Amino acid sequence: MHSYSKGNSLTNQIVLIIAAIMLVPLLALMYDIFFASRTNEVVFLDKERRLEALVKSTDIEFSRNLESQGASPDDFSLTTLFNEFNQVVEPQVPANSDIRFGLYVPSSEKITVLGFLHDYRNLSQEEEAQRERDIFSTTKPSLIAAGMANEPQVRISGSWNDQVVEYISPVVLSGKVVAVMWAGERLDPFFYQSNYFRTLLRYLTLGILALVMIGTLIIIRNITTGVNRLKQGLHHMEQDIHHLLPEMSGELGQIAQAVNRMAVSLTEKERLEDQLRQSEHLIALGRLATGVAHELRNPIAIIKTLVELMKEEYSQVSGIEEFTNAINEQVKRQTVEIQELLDFGRPTKVSIKECSVNDLIKGVLSFSSAMLRKQGVEIKLQLDNDLPKILADTEKLKQVFVNIIVNAAEAMPTGGNLEIITQEKDNLITISFSDTGEGIPAEEKLRIFDPFYTTKKTGTGLGLSISYQSILLHDGTIDVESELNKGSTFIINLPVITQICNRSDLLDTKNLDN
Repeated sequence: MHSYSKGNSLTNQIVLIIAAIMLVPLLALMYDIFFASRTNEVVFLDKERRLEALVKSTDIEFSRNLESQGASPDDFSLTTLFNEFNQVVEPQVPANSDIRFGLYVPSSEKITVLGFLHDYRNLSQEEEAQRERDIFSTTKPSLIAAGMANEPQVRISGSWNDQVVEYISPVVLSGKVVAVMWAGERLDPFFYQSNYFRTLLRYLTLGILALVMIGTLIIIRNITTGVNRLKQGLHHMEQDIHHLLPEMSGELGQIAQAVNRMAVSLTEKERLEDQLRQSEHLIALGRLATGVAHELRNPIAIIKTLVELMKEEYSQVSGIEEFTNAINEQVKRQTVEIQELLDFGRPTKVSIKECSVNDLIKGVLSFSSAMLRKQGVEIKLQLDNDLPKILADTEKLKQVFVNIIVNAAEAMPTGGNLEIITQEKDNLITISFSDTGEGIPAEEKLRIFDPFYTTKKTGTGLGLSISYQSILLHDGTIDVESELNKGSTFIINLPVITQICNRSDLLDTKNLDN
């Protein structure tokens, strides 16, 4: 049994157990039905034999008396038949007080009845006539059938609480049925009432067992359905930890909730670990960037000074201005990149003040609208007018918005739509930037916030990394959702009550003077 249960599904195991449990009462019920039917059969057989013996003995004596008169069967009158029947039966009535005897004459359709089944008392003529009419109305079909078939019959008549066993036999003289004789005995009330209730109880038990079986099957179906949903959910969760189990009721629902809480905890743990790794990465890169920027800044300053001297001392040399202008252009470009490295790698002063996110977005769009029109980018705004104000560094947030908008425009070289949505929920302000650009490949989506990582031909790859640091500085989060060739959505979450993070642990304090 153990090896069988290990190799079968939960449904089969439950069905097997329920079937084994239900088998015991079913067998007991079947035994009771069989035993009770045999008991009834014995009781009826005993009464049938007793009535058969009485009717046959009475028939023999009754037929002998009629034959002794020497008349043919057609010559016997109704009075003669009834008188002979009374003469034969009356001596037997006292000894069989619980048996009723009767004689039916088909030619006249009359009956006579001797003896009582119960409640014996003297009846008036009218009562006796009414009694015979009542008996005849209930026994007539059986009497006629026995006379026509010329064969004895046994039947049970009466209501469920007053049943009578009757043995009916035709009286045949010279091959002709001259009368039909019968005897009836009442069943014990306790017997047939207990039999009735026992039968009722059996069917009631069968009905209850059927309902229990149906209910059990429904419960089994619900359990197995829930288990299958859990199995499928866990299978999906193996592929993606963010895929939570569906809500369910009962104990399975509690298990699903516990697994979901564990998955959320694991997801949060992974997020914190990723954030820690990225912070450690930023610490190292920040120190490196500060050192590199310091080392590059001095040679660039010298080159710039030498170019100025060259312009003054060699101004008479033909073409010198063209060369010095080219050098100055490259110096300016390198100065910008060095400044980006310094912004990334060293602490900056934070200017916190109350501001409106919607106003910041509108301000950024006001000076970038020309660039967006040139790129063929259409802006769609869905700004929540009830958005609360927050405490933030407006310049840093503006720079974040500029970086995301510029990146979205560059991702749509032939034009497209940029939808900006703001809303507030659970003390968090959510700003989403959705473009219809090229999208970000899945393998690159995890690295776009890494410093110096870029897919552009030009650029330092520090824009999104600096944006990430700026949002982190405001105790917020920035995430991206993207589908290749369909577009990307950058989602920024900022707390309404901002707690500016301390970034000093991310920096090389030895180079603060640089």
